[in-house]
Amino acid sequence: MRTNFWVLVLLSSATGCATVSKQQYANLSAGAIGCPAEELVISGEKNSYGLGEMPAPWNAECRGHRFICSAAGQTVSCKEELKAVEAPSTAPAAAQAEEGPL
Repeated sequence: MRTNFWVLVLLSSATGCATVSKQQYANLSAGAIGCPAEELVISGEKNSYGLGEMPAPWNAECRGHRFICSAAGQTVSCKEELKAVEAPSTAPAAAQAEEGPL
């Protein structure tokens, strides 16, 4: 079952400013990730939204994996965060430049 992020936001407040709890983020993320909501650690979430404001991405961690989640309309999507890749070293090119032409 897909949960509409906007339905949660609209139901949580009628004042034009809605509050979304960590538990709601965990519930939304659980199905997209395939991890029980009670095992998810949510971070980077925004806890309130103004009327018409787009939801910002949030992070969800489960069993040693970190996911970046977002909501659009009735769909919540979470993708595993890419691992950092070390930039290639420029040392060999610099060494060749110092040697000069043969």
